[in-house]
Amino acid sequence: MELTPRFHRGLLEIPVHHVRGGTSTGIVLDERRMPAPHALRAEIIRNIMGVPLAGNAPGNRQLTGLGRGVSTSNKVFLIGPPTRSSADIDSTLAQLAADKSAIDWSVNCGNMTAALPIVAVEIGLLKPRPGENRIRIHNTNTAVITEARLEMPEPGRPLVADTEIPGVLGAWPGVSLSLDAPAGAVTGRLFPTGARTDVVRGIEVSCVDVATLMVIVRASDVGLTGEEPPDALEADAALRALLRPLWVAAGLKMGLAKDGSRMTPEDLADSETIPKVCLIAPPDPRRAADANVTARYFTPQTCHRAMAVTGGACLAAACLIEGTVAHGTAAGLDALGSAAREHRVRIANPAGVIEVAITGRSGDAPEISAASYMRSAQILMRGHVPLYNASQAVRSHYEDMRSAA
Repeated sequence: MELTPRFHRGLLEIPVHHVRGGTSTGIVLDERRMPAPHALRAEIIRNIMGVPLAGNAPGNRQLTGLGRGVSTSNKVFLIGPPTRSSADIDSTLAQLAADKSAIDWSVNCGNMTAALPIVAVEIGLLKPRPGENRIRIHNTNTAVITEARLEMPEPGRPLVADTEIPGVLGAWPGVSLSLDAPAGAVTGRLFPTGARTDVVRGIEVSCVDVATLMVIVRASDVGLTGEEPPDALEADAALRALLRPLWVAAGLKMGLAKDGSRMTPEDLADSETIPKVCLIAPPDPRRAADANVTARYFTPQTCHRAMAVTGGACLAAACLIEGTVAHGTAAGLDALGSAAREHRVRIANPAGVIEVAITGRSGDAPEISAASYMRSAQILMRGHVPLYNASQAVRSHYEDMRSAA
């Protein structure tokens, strides 16, 4: 299916796929149809999603775009031909916030990644065969490669909708995902502070970087059980007043940087993506049968209604490493051993239980070689989005493209 940029009654329209991957939704764009200059790409993305074109707009509800307000539905992926010989396609994530023009290009989304192979097939980036297809996705934000396994039907037949996951109604096409060497995805180090545990503002935490960057905290250390619903946690002003200074102090201790510059306390306090915060507790067998740990995951500004899969990979790995806050809290797990093997970790969250398979081994510097999980995905809509407020620079790019064709 070929969707190309067009001018309709003089108005520029950009082809998009509106998708769900796991418990996240967002937009996928064909990078081959986008202008090369970064500023023009960012402008198009802001227009599509309905965020401010410049500065901040407190209280913006994204009524003019396709974003849905919460961080889990404010994601745009660009996909295109691979820039690494070990990959089949490239992916680049733009993470947005409803009230900000600033775009975070530093993170990946494991949930949304599940939808990328389906879109890549539709737009001709991939030529699959019937049966299981293994697709290696190079994420340019983190340099991590994810292997997706997608079962393709015979030509003319639909994808089989046989996969159910917590937090999503019904069964949908399933995609198995495995992250290669996910440790150090953000900072380059498994433990960005150099320690498995730290005391930050009087609270013991573990700062861990596997697929995403997370500050792991015992729920009991902030006066909680870990079973609280997300709405209650977001409405808890005292908790917010405790967590924000905590993630700011942890971020400073980790020396976090963005766009090549060290993040300031103000940058960290305002951050929509790093570091994540995870409150954990032992599993409650009455509510989470067979779980190893209970989690409430903050992005960090909001509490996730389920569990991000990158966050699940990070927490699962931490649960298996001796000396971390997570390992001391989780139940029913063996620690990583001297020989690499797969361990399955089940994480109770507000939507149910997510299982993550971690392959790794112990040592002075533990190694995490892979993190795997199953997601479902679907295309919600495909078509064109009119850009009413496109700049002349953006319009000129597509006018030139039309003339060249």
